[in-house]
Amino acid sequence: MSEARKHLPFPMKTTAFFATIFITAFFGTCGAQAELVASLFGGMAFTENNDLHLKQSGGTDLTFHNVSYEGKDFQSPIYYGARLTYFLSPYSHWGFGLEFFHAKLYLDAGETVRVTGTRAGAPVDDRERVGDTISTFNISHGLNFLTADAMYRWFLGRRGEDFLGRFQPYVGSGIGAVIPHVESTVAGAHFEQYQWHGPGVQFFAGTNFDLTRHWSLFVEYKFSYTDLDSLSIPGGSLSLSPLTHHLVTGLSFRF
Repeated sequence: MSEARKHLPFPMKTTAFFATIFITAFFGTCGAQAELVASLFGGMAFTENNDLHLKQSGGTDLTFHNVSYEGKDFQSPIYYGARLTYFLSPYSHWGFGLEFFHAKLYLDAGETVRVTGTRAGAPVDDRERVGDTISTFNISHGLNFLTADAMYRWFLGRRGEDFLGRFQPYVGSGIGAVIPHVESTVAGAHFEQYQWHGPGVQFFAGTNFDLTRHWSLFVEYKFSYTDLDSLSIPGGSLSLSPLTHHLVTGLSFRF
């Protein structure tokens, strides 16, 4: 396995430190007419059914087909996110920034699904209850995305002069690292760990509404994807490729 794909604890303090340096250095070059937008948001996420692949030493290589997940977005830890975006001026269409958002996955271990592959070297092709093999598999402390974003916005009127000018529809995309917190219980062995993966990508579309000169409200739809190949568990790995739909709303402050 390459160095880039090794699983490491999530160094929150180190990441925050380097993010602060980057933000200070990059946005410190902003001209007097530039617009810097800091946004906080919450919401909910819906992950599509997908295949979950379990690999363990001793000849176990199983695929659990079309398993489902819950998000439990309003249970602690809740869904949340933040974005910092730079525009050349308050009337610029293009913006660039950094974003972090925290979604969750909880495997429905009570489901009965088709299972194929091998277990201890013996072929398997049957319908089984997921929990008979994987007691729990959650990413509850975050399917965390840290992305660099590009955004394009439209102005429906004259900003700051008429009512339509308060609205700015926008679209955007981002790419970056994914930091899942893997929590699993397989064959009686419980395991928890932050791990680095990526890349992860997101696409989003929404509308911003200016409440005042500095404060605005926005609603947004996101779509995210990442290939979580070989998440480490004791004696093996779990793999999945979650496709997730997000509905978020939040507040922004314009500098």
